[in-house]
Amino acid sequence: MDELQDVIARWTTAGRRVALATVINVEGSAPRGEGAKMAVSEDGAIAGSVSGGCVEAAVAHEALEVLEAHEPRIVSYDIDRATIWEVGLSCGGAIDVFIEPLPSVVPEDDPPAPVAVCTVVRGPQGIGRKMRVTAQAVEGSLGDAAVDAAAVAAARRRCETGTPGMERSGEYDIFVDVALPQPRLLLVGAVHIAEHLCAMAARAGFRVAIIDPRPALCTRERFPDARDIFVRWPDEVLAEYPPDAGTYVAVLAHDEKFDDPTLLRALPSPARYVGAIGSKKTQAKRRERLIAAGLAPEHVARLHGPIGLDIGARTPAEIAVSILAEMIAARSQRSGISLRDSSAERIHA
Repeated sequence: MDELQDVIARWTTAGRRVALATVINVEGSAPRGEGAKMAVSEDGAIAGSVSGGCVEAAVAHEALEVLEAHEPRIVSYDIDRATIWEVGLSCGGAIDVFIEPLPSVVPEDDPPAPVAVCTVVRGPQGIGRKMRVTAQAVEGSLGDAAVDAAAVAAARRRCETGTPGMERSGEYDIFVDVALPQPRLLLVGAVHIAEHLCAMAARAGFRVAIIDPRPALCTRERFPDARDIFVRWPDEVLAEYPPDAGTYVAVLAHDEKFDDPTLLRALPSPARYVGAIGSKKTQAKRRERLIAAGLAPEHVARLHGPIGLDIGARTPAEIAVSILAEMIAARSQRSGISLRDSSAERIHA
């Protein structure tokens, strides 16, 4: 949501009133999932999206009415063959969108720890009231002690899974929006594939760090999208910044003196994903070396190697797509199989 918040900041600094539209419920197939957001300024400018373009114009119209009335509302859209060319979801799904004047409490970008914002979207009173919840603290109230307690419990559960969604407590419907720390991607080896992967991963929401001790390769000019550039040996960097559960590691150097020390630190760590480039023959020799170096077999078994999904990638850019796809599958706890063969009802949520 960082680009959206940048736009909102510019609008509000210029004195423009803003409404925020949030998808709070999805049924069936829809282009965007719960938590998708769109901002609308008082002069009709739009930033972000709540669908694939199907209902944005209608939501913008509703948002202007919300700004005029100073009252939040829920609007619903579904497939309607009679009006499909006017407004509706051509994918056949249905969505509920909560539209409110710009709230004072929204999930922040890249928080240091998971945070949830609970909003009353239906109920006998207090529509739009918010409460901010972390593992350690609660700020604000939804106006009812029992509803607050239920919302806090639901928020903390959802912070663990990272999934926003609706919760019900008595007569109240509460939308729990979740913001997680930005996933960290450590790219070891400032090679050609890393250039493409860095750019793609940054756009997909990863905070990318490039690690390579060779100053001629590890430069800002080659990696303009990297958050951090470390012209250092990778095992030193991993010792100083140990991987956590939100860390992804892609070893691309294809050089034992880079690869093995990195994997010896990364594989026993809580890192969500650890992959290394190389053929199956290279991977077999690498696994033998890691076990000989004292790494437990169960840790070696975590290695994604050969790295990436089997999409027939050949060029550096295609290989980067393959690697990024496997990391996204790991982040979403999906198998990475073809969507055609997937049994999941909501394939893009």
